[in-house]
Amino acid sequence: MTRMQVVYSDDGLLHNPLNEITGGELQAYVESPKRLVSIKNFIDKQPEFQVVDPNDYSLGPILDVHRKDYIEFLQTIYHDWVTEGFPADACRVETFAHPSVVGKIDPEIVKKNAYLKATGRLGYYTCDLSVCFVKDTWRATYASAQIAISAAHRLTLAIENDGDRAIYALCRPPGHHSSHEMAAGYCFVNNAAVVTRFLQNYTLEDMNKAQKPYGFDLEAIRNRDFSVGTATDKKKILIVDIDYHHGNGTQDIFYDDPSVFYTSLHGSPDYPYFTGSAEETGRGEGVGFNLNVPLDPKTTTDEIYLDKLQGVLNNTNVVQFNADIVVVSMGLDTWHEDPIAGMKELKDIDTYKKMGSLIKTCQGSKNRPVLFVQEGGYTIEKLGDLAGSVLQGYLCT
Repeated sequence: MTRMQVVYSDDGLLHNPLNEITGGELQAYVESPKRLVSIKNFIDKQPEFQVVDPNDYSLGPILDVHRKDYIEFLQTIYHDWVTEGFPADACRVETFAHPSVVGKIDPEIVKKNAYLKATGRLGYYTCDLSVCFVKDTWRATYASAQIAISAAHRLTLAIENDGDRAIYALCRPPGHHSSHEMAAGYCFVNNAAVVTRFLQNYTLEDMNKAQKPYGFDLEAIRNRDFSVGTATDKKKILIVDIDYHHGNGTQDIFYDDPSVFYTSLHGSPDYPYFTGSAEETGRGEGVGFNLNVPLDPKTTTDEIYLDKLQGVLNNTNVVQFNADIVVVSMGLDTWHEDPIAGMKELKDIDTYKKMGSLIKTCQGSKNRPVLFVQEGGYTIEKLGDLAGSVLQGYLCT
């Protein structure tokens, strides 16, 4: 039997805000720990999956993607918020550093002003009202990134030893809306981007040297020496984003990078509203290495979605890119019943098995190692079936 390792930690359950503001209404926080519980319960019952613990690779791989001051913000904002006397259960933004407000001011002055108060830092480093911090948000975020990095290391070991060439990072919070210096859309650290750079920057020897047993200690993490990659032969990475929402953060991080080909199928018009058009093809040396396929959420059927996914994976530019490794941002919020997203005519769960199968067989991704990274999906009672279907569709093809 072909098996797939699943990297997981209970620390992903610790980020648990009470509520959010969506569509002008205060409601229970949609990006709930129950998402992980649903998927993990399914995984535990299937013999083809082997759940393994993560290791710890320090902040080094995270800082290869995200600005240091932003990561320090993630580590300290909740403490600063509570210290300033704000409610302990609701650390969230109330104002944003919009370009029309700060665009003509020296950026260093803007940053200095923002740092005078916790609410200012929240407006400086966050993008929308879905971003909320609680006591253990940073712990869950750090674990999420280390899970993804651990999966990348295990995949590299498998490649070297002719082992199984696919692995699943069951991580939470998700990441694809987070950019170099911005939290957005439930996302704090961009896990898909972090593992992409990790696979490019670290040799297997670097990875082996960097790994330590996972155990969260805030001060130890901040004071530990950062691991560093020494790879000189940069692997080409294809990112396939099948989350319902456009991965604006991932696109932004790699928009001018010809070593990473970012593709996204997503509902439009919808969040994040300002990105995701077909006209966005990259910048500078990255022109031609960004492919967006916006889909009408009202009319996209199972057949249309699969046809579009097959078109992306067999796209001439994707095939000619000739990726070394495929990273799948595996959102499950395309399901028609999703409470905040959903392609309304995507109703056949077998479609998700076919998604996995297409990733296995299409020309742009065929015969490549694949790292599945968990992103969105909010139909709690269905998430295990949906995630399992994608992975089983891949394994059984």
